[in-house]
Amino acid sequence: MTQPVYEKLTDTLRMRGGVVPAIHCPEFYALMEELFTPEEAELATKMPMGLVSAADMAKETGGDPEVAGEILESMANKGLVFSYKRDEVWFYDLLQLLPGIFEAQFIRGGYTERDKRLAHLFQDYNNVAMKLRDGAISSGAASVTPIFPFTRVIAVEQEIPPGIEVQPYDKISRYIENAPYISVGTCYCRHFAELLGDPCDKPKEVCMGLGPAAVFTAQRGIGKLVSKEEALDILKRCEKEGLVHCAGNTGKYVEFICNCCTCHCGILKGLRDANRPGSAAVSSFIASLDDEVCSGCGDCVEVCPMDALTMEDDLAALDSDRCIGCGLCISRCPTGALSLETREGAPVPPRDKHELGAALMASMQPKT
Repeated sequence: MTQPVYEKLTDTLRMRGGVVPAIHCPEFYALMEELFTPEEAELATKMPMGLVSAADMAKETGGDPEVAGEILESMANKGLVFSYKRDEVWFYDLLQLLPGIFEAQFIRGGYTERDKRLAHLFQDYNNVAMKLRDGAISSGAASVTPIFPFTRVIAVEQEIPPGIEVQPYDKISRYIENAPYISVGTCYCRHFAELLGDPCDKPKEVCMGLGPAAVFTAQRGIGKLVSKEEALDILKRCEKEGLVHCAGNTGKYVEFICNCCTCHCGILKGLRDANRPGSAAVSSFIASLDDEVCSGCGDCVEVCPMDALTMEDDLAALDSDRCIGCGLCISRCPTGALSLETREGAPVPPRDKHELGAALMASMQPKT
């Protein structure tokens, strides 16, 4: 029988939102019992929105600040709360399930029995959440998961033609240059799949955190800090491997940059399975194909993550509705038949995580 504290924790995490929110069901309780001790769960249910110190938590709960600090430190080391040090005082914030807790479990790249057990528990719960989401969408009811894209594609920067107006949020190098700290860890999607018995041959040490997120992951042994030059080299290697740059759907800054494959990345798998991937989490650009220059080599077809390019009559054919504007095909085309151009009606990302959160919540409302 589930302890009542885990039911309370479900309500607490549900209030935090996220791409996959908390839902009362046996699968979620089983996951929470593996992640949180009863003491950690009890403290988590009392944590306010935003950063809080151990001393303030002790005032809130009437407990001992030292005990509260020990529990919060344990939770931070386990990737359950975000931690930040200011003026020699540690502050903590309860993470969302996803993005947040999920990534912190698998970005470490562990292979313990607990890691494998967590992977199966997350998978069990994800299956339940996706069934509920699909049922809500088909019936027109309020969705249990947001429809607005939490992430967006950023095009291969060197493939954007000169003379095209490029917004600051379209340049991945800008985020690297402006980040005071950058960390790298294991791709949690590919590692999660590997723990479930479905490995991927693409590079795994390519998942980046920026700013405070980078400091947190480095301090807690979740990732390691890298230089700006190392980060740019990782991005170039990912482009050569046919991985798509995906980042948080905010314009002023991004907290993470993923380098995704279509076989295991939840973002790209969802896009690929859609009828019109080019209408979702796309970049500001779209591919253009000059039939007269195409040599029919097929290199672009091989690298396209969305099957937007096919071979017809020994030449490449482009389905614009499936193009997400990643730019990988342009980098593989030997004749220059493919190029990027500005996407008509390109979506402008929310400015920051507060605007993004509002857009995510609005997308969960029922159809009218």
